[in-house]
Amino acid sequence: MKTQSILLAALAAVPSVMAHTVWSVLYVDGESQGDGAGIRMRKDPAKASFPLVDYSSDDMACNVDGTKGVNFVNSVNDGSTLTFEMRSWPDDPSKESLDRGHYGPCAVYLKKVSSAIEDKGAGDGWFKLMDDGYHADTDKWCTDRLIDNNGRLSVELPKGLEGGYYLARPEVVALHNATNGQAQFYTGCAQIFLASSGSLVPESTVAIPGPDYVSAGQSSVQFNIYMGKNAEYQVPGPAVANFTHNANVASDAQTSQTEGLVPDSCIAQSANWCGKEVASYTDETGCWASGEDCWTQGKACWDQAPATGGSVCELWNDKCQDMNDQCKAKNFNGPPNKGKSLTPKRETIDIGLIIKPVGGGNVDDSTAPQSSAAASSSAAASPSTPAALKSTAPALASSAYEPKSSAIETPVPSSTLASFVETPSFSSTVSLLSFAGGVYNDASTSTTSSVVKPTVTSTVKVPASEYPAAPAPTQAAKEEVNEDGVVVVTKYEVKVVTETEYVTLTAGGYRHRRHRRH
Repeated sequence: MKTQSILLAALAAVPSVMAHTVWSVLYVDGESQGDGAGIRMRKDPAKASFPLVDYSSDDMACNVDGTKGVNFVNSVNDGSTLTFEMRSWPDDPSKESLDRGHYGPCAVYLKKVSSAIEDKGAGDGWFKLMDDGYHADTDKWCTDRLIDNNGRLSVELPKGLEGGYYLARPEVVALHNATNGQAQFYTGCAQIFLASSGSLVPESTVAIPGPDYVSAGQSSVQFNIYMGKNAEYQVPGPAVANFTHNANVASDAQTSQTEGLVPDSCIAQSANWCGKEVASYTDETGCWASGEDCWTQGKACWDQAPATGGSVCELWNDKCQDMNDQCKAKNFNGPPNKGKSLTPKRETIDIGLIIKPVGGGNVDDSTAPQSSAAASSSAAASPSTPAALKSTAPALASSAYEPKSSAIETPVPSSTLASFVETPSFSSTVSLLSFAGGVYNDASTSTTSSVVKPTVTSTVKVPASEYPAAPAPTQAAKEEVNEDGVVVVTKYEVKVVTETEYVTLTAGGYRHRRHRRH
């Protein structure tokens, strides 16, 4: 209990010395992974929020103590949205995330690694997913926007990125004291495993620390934000990465996560600690032995508790105390509430602000691998399909600051739309579907949503030579006199029957058809 008391005292002292911030929790597609879970941060709670000012230190990669990995690795899917939450009080999200006087840019980096736990972080391999600095139209820095968004910085992973283990690194740079050469960096690293069969890799990477990232004396870290020239500011580090396809990815791909998984036997998770149920017992000796095991695990929980606190450790202590009380009462059938989970339910949030990449994030499709089957299919296209068929659907316009609910799926990229379009049998123009909530619907389908959805329109033009032949002109009425002397008048009428086929496309590529004849 002495160790626990010392740690509680240290955690209590944190707010009195803290004026900065800590990257405290990762959300994947809006779902919390747990405070501190899978995140490398400074171990000393009293100094966890201190900034980094030595730009040549290995600490610049994943913070102080960040060269050593933690026990758990968070699982993410292809194209997932990662949200990093910073807190001025790492164990209390109700407090403001960052002091308003900390003006500056922000960024998110990734590094592909063979092991998210063993890799030290520092060194080459880092590429930038997004960055954001000052906006003259609103007189706001990225830090202002993050504070307004509950301290959360979100970025969408490029769809088709190579699967495997990564370190994900959010970064905020405070420039309020940069005129003295003391720009303050706040960073940390989330350990993730990306489940993806994609082949995209960055065209180039940089080393952190390193001169291609940042070094003392550069204007990005020695800038006076009080001179009225903030629009001239350049965010530190490399440009946002562009991507290319790596043909060798398939043979080297990490297809399944093997490290950093939370054990099924874990009934209590506190950041990167896991508590397991003690052995069952039916006598006094077994009761006290299981109680001792419980307290031993509880000590490890407190020893490993990061700056985000030990609320789960307190619940574990209550479990151990209950066992002691049962042993004293000579109730030797236990443990009480065997197997009951003490891990808090994962919180789900509305993601809010998502910062899109600017000046990067492009993919060189000329390097995309093409299977022989795909090439054969393309060559054997139906003769009725025009050789020059081209979708005229506009790209989905998006702001660099786009609110997004965690309940809304990522839209299907406009570049994939053409693969769903079939040449109509009797129409020169086809208006394609409205997009709502991740599903494409025809005009007869209504979707209710509180979020304004963009409309995607695609026009398929068929050459005149392939239009269906027009019906022959109607013959004039014909009069004849039959053998009985009766005049017979014959009229000819051509009736055209049009069949309209309504096709509903879903985000998963499935088609639903309805037919109407008229």
